[in-house]
Amino acid sequence: MTRKRKLVLGFAAAAGLVAAGLGTWVSLNAAELRATWGARQVRTAAADDERAAAADRLVALGEPGLKKLVELVRSPDAPTRAASVAALDRYLGGLPDGDPRAVTVGGQLLDAFPALDATGQQAVLELVPVVLKKAGSAHVAKCRAVVATGLRMPEPATRVFTTRLAMHPDVQMRGELVPLLAAPEGEVRRAALFAVAAAEGEPLIGDEELFHYLHDPDDGVRKVCRDALVGRDRTETEIGLGRRLTDPDPLERLKLLLDLRYDDDVADPDPWLERLSRDPEPAVRAGAARVAIEVATERQLLVPVWLARVSETDSDGTVRRVARFFRKQAAARNDQQIKQVGAP
Repeated sequence: MTRKRKLVLGFAAAAGLVAAGLGTWVSLNAAELRATWGARQVRTAAADDERAAAADRLVALGEPGLKKLVELVRSPDAPTRAASVAALDRYLGGLPDGDPRAVTVGGQLLDAFPALDATGQQAVLELVPVVLKKAGSAHVAKCRAVVATGLRMPEPATRVFTTRLAMHPDVQMRGELVPLLAAPEGEVRRAALFAVAAAEGEPLIGDEELFHYLHDPDDGVRKVCRDALVGRDRTETEIGLGRRLTDPDPLERLKLLLDLRYDDDVADPDPWLERLSRDPEPAVRAGAARVAIEVATERQLLVPVWLARVSETDSDGTVRRVARFFRKQAAARNDQQIKQVGAP
């Protein structure tokens, strides 16, 4: 055999080995290759229906395809991201509750969340409901971390959506919604107030604080506030009093004092007068002390206990003096009545 022939045969054998090795590699990695190709089809599809079909084909590939879909969720291209999220939503939604596959994919999505940009994080937030439903309590802590981030995101629609997630029975983050009551966007305040003032569970804000939202500039917030008060068995009269109690105009609160003094429709004005005794306006606090004494005298009631606080610890000296003056008057009247009753 000539030297040339030996070289040819050697090259042929080497080529055969390379081809065999390549064939083996392709065979072992066929699913990965198909997943890579499928991901490319999702990215390059010309129409939404083609993109959705390509994403569903990735799902059909099993684990390799699902990994690619999770990667595509972080795509800066909105149509690609939307198709991937929709395919994952359909996939997870079709699994039985507690399915290990849902636990795996849900964990991958939540683990990817911190490294995603804002659009990618919004996409993962949209999948949190189905992850909670299908993965059970496996990822509750991660879901809470995702929700906490969502509540701080700048997009109002994202914060509104995340507010609903915070109410989920497994997430239980209603307390974290209180800061959103001061959000500049009406739709965010509306969603937060609905969650915070809900009749179910422990109320996070009291009625007195709730009354302030009857003056919110957003119609929707005012309606949510009123509905919440009705749900707490507040009457129309009480809601009206609460609105006036928290009116931003001090003159309106002074007018309320007059109505509490002379309006017989209010069976027990004392709780409202006590609230007005803590008003930021000194004139209103002093007026509350006077009206409380006059009502107690006219109706032959005991002097309210809270008057001692106003007369002794109010931050304004004039208010303290007014409260002490009317308390002394009430005490003098009581002494006179006692003498009259005991007279022969």
